[in-house]
Amino acid sequence: MEAGIDIQCRSLSEEEISFLILSGKYLAIALVDHNKLSNAWQDVHVAGVFSNNSDYTGHYVLICGFDAGADMFEIRDPASSRKHKRISSKSLEEARKAFGTDEDILLISLEKSKNDHQPSLHLPIDSTTDS
Repeated sequence: MEAGIDIQCRSLSEEEISFLILSGKYLAIALVDHNKLSNAWQDVHVAGVFSNNSDYTGHYVLICGFDAGADMFEIRDPASSRKHKRISSKSLEEARKAFGTDEDILLISLEKSKNDHQPSLHLPIDSTTDS
């Protein structure tokens, strides 16, 4: 670990992500295929940001909550007009594991670092392909 950043190259399951989010100790930033994600809900998106074609459109979302009873993740999508969004774990998994994403995910620890009393950044990079 260098400068408080832990980099790992491995795949994270939706169960691991939900466990980390439910612990209250982490947020996650995930690369998704926006077209697959937007098929999961009907919403008004920022005009001109994305097209409706079926090609891969890389996009990052913040995963900040998980409802285990409903099997839904709470996300923040910077391209959405809605402040809060909920998406099924199945839909998020499909968008997160789509071709082109390499399953990239950043986990941000909300616990304060022992050295500087600031939240630390842990970056388990999840990749299923060589980049």
